[in-house]
Amino acid sequence: MAFRAVHEQWGTVFAHLPDLGCRREWEDVHRVRPPAPLRCDECRHPLRAKVSPTGLRFFAHAPGAPECASAGESMAHHLLKLELATAARDAGAHVELEVPGPEGTWRADVMASDPGGAWRIALEAQLSPITPDDIEARAERMRADGVASVWFSDRPRPP
Repeated sequence: MAFRAVHEQWGTVFAHLPDLGCRREWEDVHRVRPPAPLRCDECRHPLRAKVSPTGLRFFAHAPGAPECASAGESMAHHLLKLELATAARDAGAHVELEVPGPEGTWRADVMASDPGGAWRIALEAQLSPITPDDIEARAERMRADGVASVWFSDRPRPP
C-alpha cells in the first residue's frame, strides 16, 4: 500500500490530496479502464488506485509485484504518516510523502518544508523495533543532506 504514485503523464500523484497534487480528480485514476498508468516510484511496478472499506484512498501494487519497501508497510504506519502530513500541512508547511534523499541512502516518511525553502524536516513514523544507534545513523544521513528529523512512535516506550 502506498499514498504516492508516479503517473505516466502527470508525474507524482498523492492519494491523500483532494486534487492528487496535480489538479486532477480521484475519479481520473480510480476504477478507470484501462487502468491509469501508475507506477511505484520505488520498484516501478504498476499500481492501482483503491479505496479501503473505511474510505481511505491508497495505491496498491498490481499482482506480481517484486519485493518493495512501500508494499510491506502496515496500515498503522500509513495512517501515522497521514496524520503527520496533515498536521504539518495545517501548520503551513509544504508536505510530501516518501521523499528519497539525493543519493538514495534515506527516505523520509513525511517531508515538511518551508514554502519559501528556508528549511526541511523529515517526520519519521517509527512503529517497528529499531535501536537508538540505527535511529542516530539514519538521522545523521539526513542531517548530512541538510534535513533535520523528528521521530514519532505509538509505543509506550519508544526506541
